[in-house]
Amino acid sequence: MSSEPATARGRASRERIVARVADVIARDGVRGVSLEQVLAAAGASKSQLSHYFGGRDQLMEAAVAYRCAQVVAGLTQAFAAVASMEELQRTLAGFVSQYEQSPTGCPIGTLASEIAEHHEGARARVIEAFAAWEGLLTAAFDRMRATGELRADASAATLATALLASLEGGMLLSQTRRDAASLRVAVDAALAYVRTFAT
Repeated sequence: MSSEPATARGRASRERIVARVADVIARDGVRGVSLEQVLAAAGASKSQLSHYFGGRDQLMEAAVAYRCAQVVAGLTQAFAAVASMEELQRTLAGFVSQYEQSPTGCPIGTLASEIAEHHEGARARVIEAFAAWEGLLTAAFDRMRATGELRADASAATLATALLASLEGGMLLSQTRRDAASLRVAVDAALAYVRTFAT
């Protein structure tokens, strides 16, 4: 990725371009974004694109990172304070409810499927976003273990991976079937697995 602009004005211009392209990605996906669409959405010229990013791939990486940061911020707000099975169940119920209101699939998972084989830098940003989400879940299970709600031998990291995989699979099936039932089943199955480690 290109270096940070030296001036405040340059940084503001670069951030504006990244934010607008991230909005286009959120709406149309990475594959649906043409160079012309990028420039139009950002209100930028080809020379600005070259100056601030070096090229389209670097801009797409920056926009994917921006979009991932938006999603992780929301996940952090939802999961950062979870410290009990009841809180986890309530948070996941809210997660399912939010999905039902806007059944478009997981933003991070969608980005992963679109850029995995095409943009190595953007793929790295998606990996970081998944790691951040997994870290939030791991910390929640660590807190549950510390309070004695989970057994001492429960692996917080393993439980986090299992829950994340269930959520991603449930969202993918629900998106494909246009029915949130699969996500509800996945959440129920993941919670049932977590409860096998309850004290």
